[in-house]
Amino acid sequence: MAADNKEIDTETGGSAKGLLLIGLLGGLAIGGAVAYFYASNNAANTSTEEEIAAEKKEETVPLQAIRFERLTVPIYSSASGSSRFIGNFFINIDVLVKSDEDFIAVRRSEPQLQHAFISAISKADLMREGSSQQLDLEKTAVVLKKKANEVLSGNIVADVSVIEALRIPN
Repeated sequence: MAADNKEIDTETGGSAKGLLLIGLLGGLAIGGAVAYFYASNNAANTSTEEEIAAEKKEETVPLQAIRFERLTVPIYSSASGSSRFIGNFFINIDVLVKSDEDFIAVRRSEPQLQHAFISAISKADLMREGSSQQLDLEKTAVVLKKKANEVLSGNIVADVSVIEALRIPN
């Protein structure tokens, strides 16, 4: 009986070694697959991180300002279908562009832009709500940016800032 037990032990020991070997190989295969998945996912994340960094670099390009000083603009207030002359405003404006090519395009079109700015401001109701004497600078900047990009036929102007608006009483 002792001999029979030895035979049984060697047979189960051999199959246990085989199962252990299969388990180890399976674990290595699963571990390799997980490592490959994380490595490929990490490589994809680094490429998107590089793209995000490149976009931030583009966004952080300093804007160049072109100053339009002392534009004399007549301001009208619209109420119930009629316009009433409020007075003239002296307005200082900075037109902000991203590149040298855009800077040159704005400089070349300065007379057309001045005319377009005066026309756009005098036609739109840009006064602050509740006050017929104060110009809403944010509304004015939005209108002027839109008008500048229309005149220049593209998305050349990044932003417009109204630096100063001084009312001249009539």
